Amino acid sequence: MITTRTSTRRLRDLFARTTVLLAAATGLLRAQVAWVSVQASSPPARFAPAMAFDLTRNVMVLHGGASTSGQPLSDTWEWDGLRWTLRSSGGGPQLRTGHALAYDAVRGKVVMFGGEDRVAAPLDDLWEWNGTAWTPVPVTQSPPGRHSHAMSCDLMRGRIVLFGGDAAGVPLADTWEWDGVQWSQHTSVLAPSPRSQSALAFDFATGTTLLFGGNGGTNDTWSWDGVGWTQQFTATAPSARTRHAMVCDLSRARIVLFGGSDATFQPQTDTWEWDGAAWTQVASGGAPGRYAHAMGYDLRNQQTVVFGGSTFFQLLADTWTWDATVWSSGAGATTPSARGESAMTFDDVRGRAVMFGGYDGSTVLADTFEWTGSGWSQRFPANVPPSRFQSAMAFDSGRGKTVMYGGNSSIGQYWSDTWEWDGTDWVQRNTVVSPGQRIGHTMSYDRARGVVVLFGGYSAIHMDDTWEWNGATWVQRTTPIRPVARWEASMCYDTARGRTVLFGGVDDVGNLLNDTFEWDGTTWTQRVLTSPPARFKATMVHDELRGRSVLTSGYDFVLGLRNDTWEYDGITWQQRATAIVPGPRYEHAAAFDAARGRMIVFGGSTAGLVATSETWGYGPVSPAEWTEYGSGCAGTSGTPVLDAVGASLPWIGTTMAMEVRGVPNGSLAVPWYGFSRLSWLGAPLPAELSAFGMPSCSIHAAPDATFLAIGSNGTAPWSLAIPNDPVFLGARLFVQAAVLDSAANAFGATLSNAAELRLGGK
Repeated sequence: MITTRTSTRRLRDLFARTTVLLAAATGLLRAQVAWVSVQASSPPARFAPAMAFDLTRNVMVLHGGASTSGQPLSDTWEWDGLRWTLRSSGGGPQLRTGHALAYDAVRGKVVMFGGEDRVAAPLDDLWEWNGTAWTPVPVTQSPPGRHSHAMSCDLMRGRIVLFGGDAAGVPLADTWEWDGVQWSQHTSVLAPSPRSQSALAFDFATGTTLLFGGNGGTNDTWSWDGVGWTQQFTATAPSARTRHAMVCDLSRARIVLFGGSDATFQPQTDTWEWDGAAWTQVASGGAPGRYAHAMGYDLRNQQTVVFGGSTFFQLLADTWTWDATVWSSGAGATTPSARGESAMTFDDVRGRAVMFGGYDGSTVLADTFEWTGSGWSQRFPANVPPSRFQSAMAFDSGRGKTVMYGGNSSIGQYWSDTWEWDGTDWVQRNTVVSPGQRIGHTMSYDRARGVVVLFGGYSAIHMDDTWEWNGATWVQRTTPIRPVARWEASMCYDTARGRTVLFGGVDDVGNLLNDTFEWDGTTWTQRVLTSPPARFKATMVHDELRGRSVLTSGYDFVLGLRNDTWEYDGITWQQRATAIVPGPRYEHAAAFDAARGRMIVFGGSTAGLVATSETWGYGPVSPAEWTEYGSGCAGTSGTPVLDAVGASLPWIGTTMAMEVRGVPNGSLAVPWYGFSRLSWLGAPLPAELSAFGMPSCSIHAAPDATFLAIGSNGTAPWSLAIPNDPVFLGARLFVQAAVLDSAANAFGATLSNAAELRLGGK
């Protein structure tokens, strides 16, 4: 890599500028990891609240609405993908319902406008939410007071768009935009008819704002490009409705529409998506029908979130999430019963943690639950394995199957059966050779070699054998050096280093162990380390994003139940201290939710050896994120592709490795970083460059600091060293690259796609 002196100085200035801005904003350094309890707390039932996703803080913000008594509310709640937290119960905006929220992407604030108060008077006030408090925004000109209007942020132009609403019983058809300083009214030769109770969402596919439906029995679709309205005529469309909700799924560039009310006040249950050109119905149900609900798109967890609303007969207080495949109930709506010694793993093909069975103190269970990222969903397959606990489970990502082996039936029957779950049903795999009856064994999936690894356990004697399942047969691996016989140890697979890691357990004479072993597919190797205290019935999962194996809780014969958390990076063990810690427990189940970047822990036995039904999440407070957006333009070696190298992510104190593919041999790539994806030097982004001899090429990231990288074999690599300073947690940078290609066009260069980097802490 070649970096110019000027660019190096610019990068230092870039980080210095970020440090000043973030220090002023945060004041205090933040912990880098945290435990979060997933409880059943929820905002009270309500009608016509407003909700928007705060892209700066990665939380969903919900405000106001009407209570079951019909009175407007003034509380503010936030949803972090796991749970709701009450952030403000009043003291800011007056009570209101029928208002609108949108995220101002340029200024990093959630903006609220209008609504009606307790005497049904239309409001015309503007407020901003910064994550701590609501602040009124003084303006010289404002849209007339209204409620039941539609509002959304145009991410391309950095404007909040408002349309229509109801002003004391009069439907409106005016269009307004907020640029962070002032409101401006816009007129259009063609425009939607006057209406309220419609929905707006940003159409990422076309860079316009889409409007659908509203009162008056309409099911028309309109798009706003900042200059005028255009009606979109489609072969199919959702039925006419009011009080529905729409959001933009930014990860897929789709608009999602759900629910609403027809002319007879029947709540709708259908889900539709708009791809920039046409409507497609994608689900007939799943979430209960409703109208006047709140909806937003959670970019961090890549799911649409719905809260509350009305069924005409009842106000709702439930949370549902849509992941583009299924609707799932949110935290607290469905919770597995209290239990210990369940089997659990993460299905990284479907983005679900799978849990089976366990023991609740009186009954051995045979139920199947899945963790959807925000809540539990019970599955009812046609075939169910016999009830069991002390079994083991691993996900075979090569074949897309969850594999479960062995366990205890509590009547003296130790199982020796192999079962697989495909997301729909359980299938027993009958094999000639198997590891035999056992309980308390450990399993993990070796991704490099495509096999499930099983070690140890108990059946009359403690075991020290190693087995591997290849999807068809079990094969015993005989090694001269191996861990001593044990049961109830902890094991996971380190994806970055290609090693299966084993810790602790109980040996055949009852001694607790605190040794660390690694299996490379051929040999077990003991690591001589300063280790966590000895224990058994703990859990260990591998955090693939941070490159750490995480061990938590368990039982110590001297100290009893434990609730400490340790992390192993392949070199050392480190104990992690957090402000909130789950209560001491053992016999719990755990898996690493790779889709959301955190460990999930369920149940176990707590003080008094009483089973619990608690769900906890553990992970970084500010996770590092790499999100690609925009598109490149073609050159002589194809369209350049900007990508992260391997599992590289922008963690503070590390070097982020990136590359551009599609670079002519011997040519140069010119990557750059900036603070914004919406503007640069006062000009809006993206900026189309046809006028400069670069047709179909657009700048998507502000070029505040530029570099040079030499292409070789079609690829130009470069890297970014990120200072090890917690003040950078949560900071965002935007990156793109140009490729010098003299034959590509008149200018002699092409551009790659862009990416957003969120700096995180391990």
